[in-house]
Amino acid sequence: MSSANASSELFAHEESSQSWLDRKVGELVVEDFRRAHVFSQFGIDFCCGGGKLLSVACERAGADTGAVVAALNSASLANGKEDESNHLPLAELIDFIESTHHQYIRAKGPLLIEYSEKMVRAHGKEHDEIIPFAGLVRALVEDLMPHLMKEEKILFPAIRSLSQGEQVNGCFGHISNPINAMQHEHEEAGAILEQLHQLTNDFTPPPHACTTWRVCYATLAEFEADLHRHIHLESNILFPKALVLAQ
Repeated sequence: MSSANASSELFAHEESSQSWLDRKVGELVVEDFRRAHVFSQFGIDFCCGGGKLLSVACERAGADTGAVVAALNSASLANGKEDESNHLPLAELIDFIESTHHQYIRAKGPLLIEYSEKMVRAHGKEHDEIIPFAGLVRALVEDLMPHLMKEEKILFPAIRSLSQGEQVNGCFGHISNPINAMQHEHEEAGAILEQLHQLTNDFTPPPHACTTWRVCYATLAEFEADLHRHIHLESNILFPKALVLAQ
């Protein structure tokens, strides 16, 4: 290969890498949700932090941009497929969020509180790190429950009306106001989860952990994955489309 051709290929590779890095994380996930798994692998927030450029998100997560781009190319370029949720009518997307993700939180949230408090009763004296862990679990669940109600009773009905071409005259003013409030609450949930990650070594049970301890960590990891998908659907798909309708 000539040096000119080699330089050309190198430039093309760098240009391709830069095109990834100059795009928003949430947009990349909307195009192909498998990219969310790549971002999770590198500790990149694709739901609450979906509005950030990938370059910024990598820096914040301390992730090597070259490795992230290589993983994205491997996961997405061959058979990339846009997230099917992106094509659902808004009313159907809301129905899906409520019946799947809201129902999941209501089912699993109380279980997480029960498991974590059982851990405190059984092991809190010997392992005092369990006590703040249980407090954070309770804070996460108790923050999410009213969040679901506000979406179901205020924001989602307004978006349904917008999607049907109806005028929205809620007490909240412009639809952007409750959307911004929900986004802020998403960020608060993300901050609590980050604290839980730090406290639990990324939900890794210690060798002495009992069955309840292990089940609690496994359930929390599953809970976080579902919440990430939930917030992605709202922050990266539902809310932006609602704001377009409200223009």
